[in-house]
Amino acid sequence: MNTRRATLLAAAASLLAAGGSRAQGFPARPVRLVVPLAPGGATDIAARVLAERIAPHLGQAMVVENRGGAGGTLGSQAVATAVADGYTLLMGTVGTLAVSPSMYRRLPYDSDRDLVPVSRVAVGNFALVAAPAFPAASFQDFLRLARSRPGELNYGSAGNGSMLHLGMELMNRAAGLEIKHIPYKSSGQLVTAIVGGEVQVGLPDVPSVLQLVRAGRLKVLAVAGSARDPLLPEVPTIAEAGLPGFDVASWLGVMAPARTPPALVEQLNAAIVKTMGDPAVATKLGELGMRAVTSTPGEFREFLARERAKWDAVVKAAGVVAD
Repeated sequence: MNTRRATLLAAAASLLAAGGSRAQGFPARPVRLVVPLAPGGATDIAARVLAERIAPHLGQAMVVENRGGAGGTLGSQAVATAVADGYTLLMGTVGTLAVSPSMYRRLPYDSDRDLVPVSRVAVGNFALVAAPAFPAASFQDFLRLARSRPGELNYGSAGNGSMLHLGMELMNRAAGLEIKHIPYKSSGQLVTAIVGGEVQVGLPDVPSVLQLVRAGRLKVLAVAGSARDPLLPEVPTIAEAGLPGFDVASWLGVMAPARTPPALVEQLNAAIVKTMGDPAVATKLGELGMRAVTSTPGEFREFLARERAKWDAVVKAAGVVAD
C-alpha cells in the first residue's frame, strides 16, 4: 500500500509540475491586442502605448491590430469568437462595452457571456463648454439658467448615440433639465458650432477643446468625470459643482475571450498593471488627456456592471437604437 500510495503521489506531483510549466510557458508568442476602431484615435494611441511598454512585464511582444467598423462591434466580435488561449485581447471602450449592448438591437455576440474582464487601462474626461458670451460663468449658473428656461436651450453632440449625446442626456435626467439635442457628424463640427454660437453648450473631450479654452474662445463650466482633469485642475467636476455622483468618462479596458483560463487572465492583469504604473506611460497618456486607471479582473467586472446599468437606462430613455 505504501508503495502504491507513493506511486500515486509521484504521479500527481508530475501532473502538477507539468501544469505549472505550461502556465509558466505563457506567452510563447506575441499577444494580439485588437482595437475595434480606426487607427489614429485616442483608443488606438493608448493601445499602442500599452503595447510598446508591456514586453518586459509580459515576456513577449504585444501587437496592435485595428479592426474598425460598425461602431466597434466587428473588432469586438473577432475577440469574442477567438480561441480563449490568452493570445487575443480586446481594447474595449465605454462605447463598445457599456453602450453598444443596449443600443444595438442585434449584436453577433454577448459581451457578458463571450468576454471576460482583464483590467481597466485608462480614463479620459469630457468638459461642459460654452462660448464666452454664454450667460453662465459656472455650472451652478448653468443649472439656474437651464431650469429657468425649460426647452429653450440646446446642446450639440457628435451624433445620435455618441457619448457626447448620452452624457448630456444623463445630465438632463440627473438635473431635471430640458435641453434640446442637436446632433452633428463629428466632435470637430460640434466644437465649431459651440464657438460660432449655433448651440449653447456641449460635452466634448478635454483635449479637443483645450487650445480653444486657453485662447479664450471657449469657457469650461465643469468637467464630467469623477475626478478633476490634470489639464484643467482648477475646473470642478459636475459632481462637485452640483450633481453628486455624476460621472461621464471616456474609459478603456482590456478584455479576453470567455473561458480564458483564470491563471492567464491574472498573468495578463499583472503585466498590464505594472505597465500602466510606468511614469513614461503616464506621460504619454497625459498627452492624450488620459490617465492610467487599473483594476483587478473582479473590480473591472463590477465597474462594467455599474456602467452597463447606467447607460442602459439612458439609451432607453433617449430612444436611441442602432441596427
